[in-house]
Amino acid sequence: MRYKRNIMWQRTQSIFLFIALILNVTIFWLDLANISLDGVLHSFNLYKLQVVDSGEVVYSNIALAILCSLCIALCLITLGMFKKRQLQIKLAKLLLLVQVGFLVAIFFIVDGAVTNLTSVSLATVEYYIGAYFALLPMIFIFLAIKAIKKDEDLVRAADRIR
Repeated sequence: MRYKRNIMWQRTQSIFLFIALILNVTIFWLDLANISLDGVLHSFNLYKLQVVDSGEVVYSNIALAILCSLCIALCLITLGMFKKRQLQIKLAKLLLLVQVGFLVAIFFIVDGAVTNLTSVSLATVEYYIGAYFALLPMIFIFLAIKAIKKDEDLVRAADRIR
């Protein structure tokens, strides 16, 4: 008896896209940066900048969480389009573009939060692993695009032989 699968796990592009999905989900729980200002340590994550000792929220932000959620949603949609390889390639390229935008937005929004936080004194920004985790999905998305193109070439070659 045959059964219908929603995702073809034996294809390497599905594995690459799933790894990118897991990495994007992981970013929700990681700190992106720590900002030290006049001896006070601030922690920056996807949602807010807060003082570490008191927990007071100094700067609130939802744009990064929305961009990360968009990356996750596009990953899921791209994973589901395994039967339509041309559409899957286009969606993966869009996902790569959104992922690059997410990475750039992390650094711009952290810089904007620092600018908002301080007017005269100097703040020290130390980026944590969460900021660099946004770089890793781009590598896996790129590898998935290459694998999808390779599959498409194989199918076209098989159609020519027939």
